[in-house]
Amino acid sequence: MQFLNYFFASILSFSGLLIGIMLVKIAPEEQKSLEKYFYLARRGLLFIMIAFLFFYSPKDNFSVLTLIASSLILFFIEFSNYEIQKKSMLTYSIFGVLFFLSSRNINLFAVESSLILLYGLPTASLIYGTKKRNNYKLIFYNLGFVVILSILFMLTTIFHSLS
Repeated sequence: MQFLNYFFASILSFSGLLIGIMLVKIAPEEQKSLEKYFYLARRGLLFIMIAFLFFYSPKDNFSVLTLIASSLILFFIEFSNYEIQKKSMLTYSIFGVLFFLSSRNINLFAVESSLILLYGLPTASLIYGTKKRNNYKLIFYNLGFVVILSILFMLTTIFHSLS
């Protein structure tokens, strides 16, 4: 896969946060009544994302160990008592690794990209809805997703060209 395709797919996946912010701005009165459903949606999407990765990712040792470790960390973060902003930052950073792992299988890559986009909708709604946060900070704090997956892609490309 070429870097530009990979990068634009990551930006599209990341745009779920922007769409979530727009939804909160359009219908702020619905925020409080839907809050418990947003939490359920986040956890359900996280579970579906991990399930797809387990079923369709390559079965080499490194991928399996990385997937197990990432899954445990994600579930620990999701069910911890951290503030939603911190949960989001950590979760999106790990999503960068999972996004990279899914790029080996184009079908899995498409599914994971869309699930990350859908995960961003309730996440941004919860973060922006709980306290009036700065939109730019929300986007900036979660940019670890794009940075990590870009670095991983570049490192893999460099190692493949050297060997």
